[in-house]
Amino acid sequence: MGMLLCLAGAAAAETSPVDTAVAFFQSLGWQQHGSLKNETAWRIIEPTGLTKIRNQLILSETGKFSDQAKFKISGRFYYDAVYDGTDNYAKNVASSQKTLAEFRDTYLDYSSGALDVRLGKQQIVWGEAVGLFFADVVNAKDLRESVLPDFDMIRIPEWGADIEYAKDAFHAEAVWIPAVEFNRLPVSGSEFFVLPPVPQGTSLTYVDPAKPSRSFENSEAGLRLSYLMRGWDVAAFYLHTWDKSPVLYRTIDAGVYNFTPRYKRLDIYGATFAKEVKNIVFKGECVYNRKGYFSIFDDTNPDGVVRRDFVDYLLGADYTFFDKFDTNLQFMQRIISGYDRRLANARRVDNAVSFWVSRGFLNNALELEFLVIAGLMDKNLLYRPKITYKLTDNWKLRTGFDIFQGDPTGTFGQFRKKSRAYAELFYLF
Repeated sequence: MGMLLCLAGAAAAETSPVDTAVAFFQSLGWQQHGSLKNETAWRIIEPTGLTKIRNQLILSETGKFSDQAKFKISGRFYYDAVYDGTDNYAKNVASSQKTLAEFRDTYLDYSSGALDVRLGKQQIVWGEAVGLFFADVVNAKDLRESVLPDFDMIRIPEWGADIEYAKDAFHAEAVWIPAVEFNRLPVSGSEFFVLPPVPQGTSLTYVDPAKPSRSFENSEAGLRLSYLMRGWDVAAFYLHTWDKSPVLYRTIDAGVYNFTPRYKRLDIYGATFAKEVKNIVFKGECVYNRKGYFSIFDDTNPDGVVRRDFVDYLLGADYTFFDKFDTNLQFMQRIISGYDRRLANARRVDNAVSFWVSRGFLNNALELEFLVIAGLMDKNLLYRPKITYKLTDNWKLRTGFDIFQGDPTGTFGQFRKKSRAYAELFYLF
């Protein structure tokens, strides 16, 4: 009897809490993925110098409770050493951009027949424009490096519910975001800081805006409906949201422009389409902003802000030449209703084009890409050549340039002295 008790005790001892936890996670099909990445950038216009030495870790865990219920947990952590031991950037810039620790896509998925539900922190993508955002209006954006990072890193995942219903050619999607996020904007003194609109040589003050509280009244909601008919994939959507960047209300006191920004509500309507014809994929996105907010150069205006309806749209095409060169061409336009010449840095009609091409070599271990976005109303350009080389299954190296040119008041021209070369080293696991 004593021997049997000893054996029973030994068996119980072998089942430790760690073993129990491991067995539980294995039952969930727990899988871990992630990446380590170094991003180093060098400003190539005087004054030259390092502008980024960022070391980043991304961790992602996936698993499932059943075939219908799955989950994902992911986080992002980075540290930028460029702000150590240098006087090139003020303390407020280091405070804004030196470190980051955040949850990324972290959600629960549930599927049952025609119904799919996602609850948690997520990216909701309604547009697929190349280089710029058009119908991709749901998530707030991290714009501290303008539009240069990968879009899945620019988008800020938001806590909410995304409910989709698909039946034959019909698809409906409803979103609700109770915990609203706002754009992360570059602070004064950083590489991609955008100066508030004031006449040249004018002094100004700026007060950081207060964000609306997280409440049911301040939540966002939207609906997107799409239908596939004779090869046409057509969708329309509505989003009751917030202007993700603050509206720059201002007063003038003794010649000094005093800005007190505030976040305001917006109603956005939009539509998208896609159609393949003889291996060419034609697509378009259109977004109508009802009563958008614009700054105005008019000292008699009490708050420096007026409201105007405006439309942003693009028409694009994807095509692969000779089964080797993947290309995308886009025409983009903004039209402002009730245009006023005094609107800051805005035209009644503003046109732009973009062209992207990619070519793989060495069984796609080496990839060459080039993107150019050009304004057609003035000289306003962004060039983005880059090369990516897959060293092994786990290691990848990328190098390239971000070159800005144009009018100092233009979208890209304002950063003409911020053109840079960069290198990125990835380890994927």
